[in-house]
Amino acid sequence: ADVGCYARPLRWTDEEIGQVRLALGAPAVKALAGPIRQSGAYQRYAAGSDEELLGKAWEDAARGVNLLIDVYALGQPGRYQTINGPAYDVKSAAYGRVVQLIAAVLEDDAGSLRLFFEPSLRFALELMMANHRDEAGRHEPLEAGENRAAFRRAATVQWARYPYTVIVVPGAGPDRPGVALSPAGRLRVMLAVKRYREGKAPFILVSGGYVHPNLTPYAEAMEMKKALRTEFDIPEDAILVDPHARHTTTNLRNAARLMYRYRIPFDRKALIVTDASQSAYIEAEGFTQRCAKELGYQPHRLGARTSRFDLEFLPRIDSLEIDPSDPLDP
Repeated sequence: ADVGCYARPLRWTDEEIGQVRLALGAPAVKALAGPIRQSGAYQRYAAGSDEELLGKAWEDAARGVNLLIDVYALGQPGRYQTINGPAYDVKSAAYGRVVQLIAAVLEDDAGSLRLFFEPSLRFALELMMANHRDEAGRHEPLEAGENRAAFRRAATVQWARYPYTVIVVPGAGPDRPGVALSPAGRLRVMLAVKRYREGKAPFILVSGGYVHPNLTPYAEAMEMKKALRTEFDIPEDAILVDPHARHTTTNLRNAARLMYRYRIPFDRKALIVTDASQSAYIEAEGFTQRCAKELGYQPHRLGARTSRFDLEFLPRIDSLEIDPSDPLDP
């Protein structure tokens, strides 16, 4: 019943991570660097050689797997423990039996786990599923589901007709069980609707995940989209959703990612529309420092302030960088 007996052998040691990095330098393996470079998912390492890019990508991924095992098996605190932590008491005997069963299922599947990283990755992902932490995969692929109509329309938009490409609306969690959309979230939507009807941009992009309260069944972006459709009669093909962001930093980062992936002009300004308090926070030096600390880069460059609710911004290509250290919003 000792969880550590299963968890510790499935973690990557520093020595093992180094050994794999050396093996990834083989000529036949370095061919993998091309698709990884093209994806932009490891944009911070793009200036390095193929070997360096592949090695850094591997190290980030391996340490991300270790983080999942540390948090969801060994009970170590994560970066955002109050909203990203385990659903159960990982020190309890009952949870120990769950982990024991996960290990037994993986052992039964051992014949199919042929790649060197699969046992550790499977173990980490099963731990997340046991704790109902599948938020990062919900609603994917967005362009085939919730964003399908807007994704298709984006290819036909005459961008020169609009001063901005999208109106970005960060979510606001209600912090109260059973409440789907917070008052702040609805008021931010109202502001965005006004800007949309003024012709500021062809799309409203709402951003916010399953965050507050912890393990809520409501995603901020999905509830804002419902309000846009049912209360304000905004057409489906004018709404983009990011149901994954868990912080203001990733509201902007994920908006930039969607813009890039959906071929929305990356060299044109977008507009952040939110309440005056959050808007001022985004403009403050403390937010810049937080992006640098938590993301490792700035996902945007701010432009002019056009009102107390409105800030112009330009997305940055660094936003494509994947973050295994934030597994619920990578």
